[in-house]
Amino acid sequence: MQNRPANLEFQVFDGTKISEDIQTDVKYQDIIYYKWDRKEAISSDQEKRIDYQKAASEMEKLDWSFVHNHIGFVNKRKAITIQFVRLGENKWYAENIIMQQGRWTGCVWHCNADNKTITHMTRLFFEEDPKWFDSLSWKFKRVQT
Repeated sequence: MQNRPANLEFQVFDGTKISEDIQTDVKYQDIIYYKWDRKEAISSDQEKRIDYQKAASEMEKLDWSFVHNHIGFVNKRKAITIQFVRLGENKWYAENIIMQQGRWTGCVWHCNADNKTITHMTRLFFEEDPKWFDSLSWKFKRVQT
């Protein structure tokens, strides 16, 4: 973080202030993202790398009035995918895509949550903290057979 004051703060979309010190504590991860909103479509095939700060910014900008909005993050090192649909200003639908040997099983863990809960879970995901999964009340469903 070159040429930035040591005490710089920014806000993520739930209003939580994060200091520069905390921001730099999030280690680099091999995480890519994909999204579709009214202004931009990025496919997972594009392999666009992302860090937590950019992820929070991208999530904040998702337009919930666009019915097809979504954003997803793939931890390539851990082979874990999470994705979100923003349903309202403070309402999200989240999925943890269940993969087996690099292929989707047709099953997901899913739930609804608010901004604060999703922000917290996403941060834990980017930190590779195993508690990320336990931070939401997931339900299992089979999407396809």
